[in-house]
Amino acid sequence: MSENRWVRAGALAALAAVGPPAVGCRPNAGSPPNTATNSAPTAPAYAQPPPPGYPPAPSPQQPAPAPAPAYAPAPAYAPAPAYAPAPAPTPTPSASQSLPPPFGPTDPATLQQILQGIQTALGGQMVTPAVVATDLTEAGLKAYALKAAPGMQPEGDELKQTLGDGQHAVTMVTLQAGKCYAILGYSAPGGVKDLDLNLLPPPYLTLAGQDMSHHNTPSIGGAPSPICPVIPFPIQYKLDVFARSGSGAVAVQLYSKNK
Repeated sequence: MSENRWVRAGALAALAAVGPPAVGCRPNAGSPPNTATNSAPTAPAYAQPPPPGYPPAPSPQQPAPAPAPAYAPAPAYAPAPAYAPAPAPTPTPSASQSLPPPFGPTDPATLQQILQGIQTALGGQMVTPAVVATDLTEAGLKAYALKAAPGMQPEGDELKQTLGDGQHAVTMVTLQAGKCYAILGYSAPGGVKDLDLNLLPPPYLTLAGQDMSHHNTPSIGGAPSPICPVIPFPIQYKLDVFARSGSGAVAVQLYSKNK
């Protein structure tokens, strides 16, 4: 027991003689610095595989690729300009188109009969219109004009003639621009039952106007649709007066007024 105590006392004395341990030591100039750490180097961390159905995560050693640049769409080109179609050429009027337009409804089916009737027609007996009616036919025509040619006055002579059943009479009338016209006919009751008027332009082979009624008071251009020519020069028309049914005295007069 006393021997152990001596050993411990001798050891402590030796330590005291050496002195306290150095807190730190300055390394020599040629020795490398001590970079060791107390912990062991850490192994690189690897990503866990993604669950099924998900895209794989990028590897930590390789940077994720940059996304592809978004390119602007190609510029849209303006459509080609729409060119207006070339204007249609103006048709050259033919001989038939140069004729005056119709002044009323016409029936081409009767044209041949009219032309044949004109060949044997009577020359119209023309008289100066009476200011005061002297007979029933004259009085009836004047009364009819008040309704069928309002505001118009008689122009030229009046055809006044007696026609038999199926007979024609022909006279000429001149129409010009700047005026409006009406051609009226009349036969007193008991005379011509169906009196027709037919207007033919030069060369007098076609119809320009025709009365389509079937009574004793025919008209071409009667109210409310007067004849108002647009051709700038006067045209002489042939007027056919036809007693289609019945016979007796008839009176036909051209009426006009300025536009």
